[in-house]
Amino acid sequence: MKISTNCLTTLVPAAPMRLILYLLPCVLLTACLTEPKACQDNPTDPATETFDPSLGVNLANMSRTNIGDYEQDLVVGTGATLSTLSVVEIHYSAWLVNGTLVDQIQDQNYPVDLRTGSTIGLADGMLGMSVGGERLIVSPSELALGACGRGAIPGNSTIVYKVDLLAIDN
Repeated sequence: MKISTNCLTTLVPAAPMRLILYLLPCVLLTACLTEPKACQDNPTDPATETFDPSLGVNLANMSRTNIGDYEQDLVVGTGATLSTLSVVEIHYSAWLVNGTLVDQIQDQNYPVDLRTGSTIGLADGMLGMSVGGERLIVSPSELALGACGRGAIPGNSTIVYKVDLLAIDN
């Protein structure tokens, strides 16, 4: 059997070209998937911050949790007590320390799974609340949204929450 040299010369240059065409998208995709620059971590300490007077925050009147949130019951509830993280229904407002409102749900019950769907600070600060209660929670940035922030909330921001516990769903 005789192989045509025309066929060989056509196949040999095509193989490296085909390899390049397969590898080029992979190289370009890798360039797109490089890690973004990390956010600068500059954690806040609520004890050193000045709170807008409209927030009613006085850390001296608040209890500090084991992990660093500050909490104060504004209204002590009379219903079931939240003893473990679970799905709850709440009304809440969230502010920056300068008094800027950054999030709020007051007109409807807001279901949230405290195990997965909230910040660590909000979940920690709600433990021990009873249904019908209202609590002020101050979360340092590490327990709020961390170094990168989200939406209207800049990174490294302490968040002040006012939460009404409406129901504990089991």
